[in-house]
Amino acid sequence: MEIAEGERKGSVIHDFPYSLKNRKCPHASLISLTNPGGCVYSCPMCYARAYTWSITDKIIIYNNLVEKLSWEIEKLNIAFPFYLSQVTDPLQPIKKIRELTFQIVKILISKKLSFKIVTKSADGVKELIDKNKELFKYPYWSLEMTVEATPQKQIITSPNASPIKERINIIKYLTEKGIEVIGRTDPTILGLIDWEDLEWLLDNLKKAGIKHIIASCGYYNQNSMENLLYHVRNSIFKERVKKIIDYYNYHPNSKKKRFLAPLKIRIAFHTKFKELCEKNNLTYAVCQELPKEYDSKNLLSCEGSQRNFVHIRIDKEFIPINCCGDCLRSCPNLKNPPCKRPILQKEYPYKIRTLYQKIYPSLI
Repeated sequence: MEIAEGERKGSVIHDFPYSLKNRKCPHASLISLTNPGGCVYSCPMCYARAYTWSITDKIIIYNNLVEKLSWEIEKLNIAFPFYLSQVTDPLQPIKKIRELTFQIVKILISKKLSFKIVTKSADGVKELIDKNKELFKYPYWSLEMTVEATPQKQIITSPNASPIKERINIIKYLTEKGIEVIGRTDPTILGLIDWEDLEWLLDNLKKAGIKHIIASCGYYNQNSMENLLYHVRNSIFKERVKKIIDYYNYHPNSKKKRFLAPLKIRIAFHTKFKELCEKNNLTYAVCQELPKEYDSKNLLSCEGSQRNFVHIRIDKEFIPINCCGDCLRSCPNLKNPPCKRPILQKEYPYKIRTLYQKIYPSLI
């Protein structure tokens, strides 16, 4: 895969692009390190690589990211938890990407801001910790490790990422050090992943110290479904192709833009999986494809983190408030929100100028 450098156009900090209708994700400060899908892992079901505008044979690393991010942070008066990275793995085994991630982490720590890292890289996490020892005591960060299959079926789901058992081992290492780790099992590829697989995952994730699970059945377009089926056909699980096609109602000549399991099947899956998680004293959240009523009760957000707070600027310092950015689920006070920006209960995605607007007066 070709690796190049380029400039990030527009704002570095941005929200999930989903509008208020059917919105489930909390507000976040997303940081894209590369072009969508710019990742050597090349997981066949990757939604970022499935975008029509994605470049799947080239990784463009944004070489102006640190400078632009620093400038934008200086303008912020409210900072939602930062998210590295929704369109590429921030710890994939490319030196420049890891170094960029480490630089961003140092900036966020220096400003005392919340952030999370989502990855499938066990050795990348180890390097991150080794080069940023302060993370052992830093209170405003969490890790989300995706563990989506058993070791046997990883040859389909993420053959180029860290082995499943190595991911579980690094989770255990972190949780024993007091670091919050969330387990992601998404997407569960229906027809390939069985309930025995999910039970194995839950058992091992629980033993490793995981307390919250995020799950989905996934959705696909023509390209990502064909890519997935190609990998299955050329594996020892080739007899599963028909099951996958049936679950997602796929046909190669279909004019549909998106293939996902029917609502009835998704409800049944998540209801059962949630019960299984809660039976194991784990909380559960569905990523996007069902409303919050299907999540465990009393979650601050679907992320399940107890450490990713919204921060507001008072004078030159960022101060955490009792809010995680999920204005639709857990605003501490809808009529008088602690961020003093009730517009954020309706503005999805937020406008960057809303975050720049000064609300709190100086304490001096």
